[in-house]
Amino acid sequence: MPLLKKVKITAFELLRSPGPTSARIFRKLLPFFKRKQIERLRETTLAAPLMLQIETTNICNAACIFCAYKGMKRKKGVMSIPQFETIVQDYANMGGGAVSLTPIVGDPLLDPHLLDRIRILKSHPAIKQISFTTNSIALDRYSDEDIRYLLESLFCIQVSIGGLDSATYETMYGVDSFDRVTGAMERLVKLRTALPQAAHLTFAFRTTDRYFERHFKKHLAEYRRQGVFVSHMWTFANYGGLIGNKGNSALTILDTPHKKQKTCIYPRIHSAVCWDGTATACSCTDLECAQLRIGNIGSEPLAAILSGKRRTGVLDSFSKGTLAAVCRKCSAYRPDSVFADPCFRNAYPNPGLSLDFFRRMMT
Repeated sequence: MPLLKKVKITAFELLRSPGPTSARIFRKLLPFFKRKQIERLRETTLAAPLMLQIETTNICNAACIFCAYKGMKRKKGVMSIPQFETIVQDYANMGGGAVSLTPIVGDPLLDPHLLDRIRILKSHPAIKQISFTTNSIALDRYSDEDIRYLLESLFCIQVSIGGLDSATYETMYGVDSFDRVTGAMERLVKLRTALPQAAHLTFAFRTTDRYFERHFKKHLAEYRRQGVFVSHMWTFANYGGLIGNKGNSALTILDTPHKKQKTCIYPRIHSAVCWDGTATACSCTDLECAQLRIGNIGSEPLAAILSGKRRTGVLDSFSKGTLAAVCRKCSAYRPDSVFADPCFRNAYPNPGLSLDFFRRMMT
């Protein structure tokens, strides 16, 4: 029976069925719709990921125990403005969509050209959403006017913080900046409240305490009352095998899944262009931008990089069993069947991604 006829018959049955019967029909149809959603997004993300991540600097001012930054061997630097303009123009020519300025490792607030880059992004109508994650230590370098501009220009700002007491913070982030960070958070909330339309704020707590939200219930409730989305992480991925429990007995590192036959969702969600123009298929764990390298913006256009054989080779390596070492060892792996999640229901590279997507997938 043709699919269209099946749909018509099902619709007719739904209209004439009592509530419980209708519910049973919907439950039967749900796997079909989820499968179609997964298939659509797998096809869509062959040409390009859902989001482009641009690492404009890989310099950081923290030493987090759950991050591989301190072991990074590649050169540190800041992306030139001309190179950034080339990437953004290429992405806009492809149809644009969401852009994240979160580095693979590093902090975007340390980029001396951050505000200029946001102006460049905003000059392209095809760039629909701009976001980044920051530890906010350097926010005090920015004036209130600058911060208002960030809040008015970005779709989402996530602040990564190690708990709500100075001892936990210093243990997790390796620096004595708790007061600077909490002051920055208060400043963001205060300035955001005065704006008619502003970025969605997420405060993403990283601790070793699985009961953190219970222990700080009142404090977190106040953030939520002020419109801030709160998330908490107390287990951590291993950066492709670079981070372990050795020397960090309190740190819980996720085990690496044994089966990785379905393509990992992360290279489908966001590939990255590093500050020197090197592109990597996965912005989560390819710390050195080497094992999953798919090109360089200095020698080929972005569209060719994102739809080219090197990126599709990374996507296919899961089903073929030819994973790069960083993928074999990575404990952040999630199969692309996660595309069935409701946060992907209306996920298209352009016109943009849902707030639920940012909150569920970027924390």
